[in-house]
Amino acid sequence: MISQFMKFKIKISESTTFDDIRTELENLKSANINEIPLNHLLKITEFLGAKRITATGSSVRFQHEILKNYPPYKGFFQVHKIHKGGDLDLIRKNDFKTYVYPVLMLIIELLEKK
Repeated sequence: MISQFMKFKIKISESTTFDDIRTELENLKSANINEIPLNHLLKITEFLGAKRITATGSSVRFQHEILKNYPPYKGFFQVHKIHKGGDLDLIRKNDFKTYVYPVLMLIIELLEKK
């Protein structure tokens, strides 16, 4: 089971660009899988400046200052995680496409305008 997640490796460095992250998000959105490793997503959100904050239950919640003036978000976004044992937490691809992908693309767009 874990082998299907091995293709999700992103190396963030000083040379990583918003285009690199945008491409990775597009690849995740179109990947032929049902779940995405949460750790992979955490690397991307950290690069974009989103801070993981305390959430209840199985939610993973993030805060980003650039979203404060956007009513649907009011500075926050979240997604439901699935715990598969050990340190393997996943998010459903449908949840990624519906809740995470649009807000991360918006963050990139807003950061590029700065």
